[in-house]
Amino acid sequence: MPPPPRSVVWHLGPAIGAAEIPALCERLRLLLRAHPGTTVLCDVRTVTAPDTATVQALLRLQLTARRLGGRGIRLCHVPEALGLLLALTGLAERCPAATARRTDPGHRRRRRTGGPRQPS
Repeated sequence: MPPPPRSVVWHLGPAIGAAEIPALCERLRLLLRAHPGTTVLCDVRTVTAPDTATVQALLRLQLTARRLGGRGIRLCHVPEALGLLLALTGLAERCPAATARRTDPGHRRRRRTGGPRQPS
């Protein structure tokens, strides 16, 4: 999938703590004021140990971007652990990925094996 028409890449990680969320939101505000109407591609490949604070931060960033009239954030290079956490919390759709790999760690496995096995 090609990047959205107006986008900027923002690198997040390796750890995102709850105490950092207000500062991250402020950085995003500054970024979106400099680039109005932009989709922010959050490169999260370096997030090493995602937890609920990571998910909360991503949701707050999404909310901040939309409140400022941006197109929101889209995740790219999502590590498997973060993708699983977003899927398990039911929040994968709130923080969509910019690639098909997104939150389905079995995606490659099913493609290699031809799909899930049917009971015999």
